[in-house]
Amino acid sequence: MPQISSLILLLLAGSLSFIGCERHPYSQGEIIYKYNCANCHMDDGSGLAKLIPSLDKSRLTLSEPAKLVCLIRNGLPVNKLTGQEMPPNTILNEVELTNLINYLGSKYALKPQTVQAPEVKKMLAGCQTH
Repeated sequence: MPQISSLILLLLAGSLSFIGCERHPYSQGEIIYKYNCANCHMDDGSGLAKLIPSLDKSRLTLSEPAKLVCLIRNGLPVNKLTGQEMPPNTILNEVELTNLINYLGSKYALKPQTVQAPEVKKMLAGCQTH
């Protein structure tokens, strides 16, 4: 009997520690965001007044992953009213873009959609450069 209770106690402790160690599913995307996007869009996605848009107010793009992939890859030209541009990011690969898109969607989109790297690769092929 002592062996069974010890085994039950061990299994219970192991399962509790596993639950406590569950990681954020989009942690890689969050790291990519902080390194590549937070300088302009801020850590909390609030943007910079009228110069750089808040990600909370960009729900249309966030709910359309293909547009978001192209926006990140190609950037945006200088806005004549603000003098700001969104520089293109040609360094992130398909996996990194996938992680970033999924993180942004989970955090800011009304209806988050998850994408997979092969889908992002196809989306990138459909992007036109400006």
